[in-house]
Amino acid sequence: MRGDYQIMRITALLAGGLLAGALMASSAQAATVLRFGHQNGPDHSLHISALRFAELVEQRTNGEIKIEVYPSAQLGGLNDLWAGVKIGTIDIAGSLPATVAVDLVPGVSIFDAPYMFTGVEHFERVWTGEIGQELSRELSEKAGVQLLYMETFGSRHLTANKPILKPEDLAGMKVRAVTLPTFIATIEAMGGTPTPMDFSEVYQGLLSGVIDGQENPPASIFTARFHEVQSHLMRTGHIFGVVTTMMNGAAFNRLTAEQQQILLEAGREAGVYGNQVALQQEKDMLASLEREGMTIVGPEDGLDVEAFRARVREQAIPKISAHWPEGLLARIEALSD
Repeated sequence: MRGDYQIMRITALLAGGLLAGALMASSAQAATVLRFGHQNGPDHSLHISALRFAELVEQRTNGEIKIEVYPSAQLGGLNDLWAGVKIGTIDIAGSLPATVAVDLVPGVSIFDAPYMFTGVEHFERVWTGEIGQELSRELSEKAGVQLLYMETFGSRHLTANKPILKPEDLAGMKVRAVTLPTFIATIEAMGGTPTPMDFSEVYQGLLSGVIDGQENPPASIFTARFHEVQSHLMRTGHIFGVVTTMMNGAAFNRLTAEQQQILLEAGREAGVYGNQVALQQEKDMLASLEREGMTIVGPEDGLDVEAFRARVREQAIPKISAHWPEGLLARIEALSD
């Protein structure tokens, strides 16, 4: 009898262990972990909104989905992020629209086109309306990615070690350009010599004199400490900086319909929040840059923004819009009122 009892006890313990193991495995399988990469620093509005997105998703899925956010190009630069999210080595990525447009959906480059939007309200009307929905469907069908949300990170401004008041002042100057045709065409039209370079290399490039200037929103300029190696910021506002947050299509489709809806709704909220943070950061960072000794140059100081705008509209827009759907530019302009 004692032997039978011991056998029964051991059997019960083994069964209990197997059941506990099964429950633990089930719990582990229930939690889906998604990696979200972007190239900006931890103080940047894009990282702050990404954290808000992750928080909302975890709350609303009751912990079923956890999003790990990797800032500062830990998962790669812009092109790496876009390539990774397409093939699925990265689940979610924040990347410039022109990164996408260069590939399969040319119309997305409207969001990086110079002097395209009059402000955040104009941008939101475009991306949340019919145009944004059409482009989102194209991204899904042609690129295999799901657009989760878009947000601004502030207007892009030019920096240099001297005041630049008109396009002619940029003649012969090497200006860092994002390694995409939209940005290269914009710098060229503004009068500079575009020098493609990854964001992570810009500080050293300015310090060593490989490049003479660069262009970015104030938050990016401040958090990357470009004011240490550039003396002047010109408020050209030539591009309304936008980032698209995209998810690998296969990873998105593995989620339940309810989870997909949570991600889209959380993304919309995070994008709106990011816009608010970015607009406030732009004001705060301009003031911070000035306190750090940078000279801020605006129209009141002789900066001829209209001259830059005219050059860009004449020389860059025809190149950038060559492959846009017919009538797209007119539709965007009609939403500016």
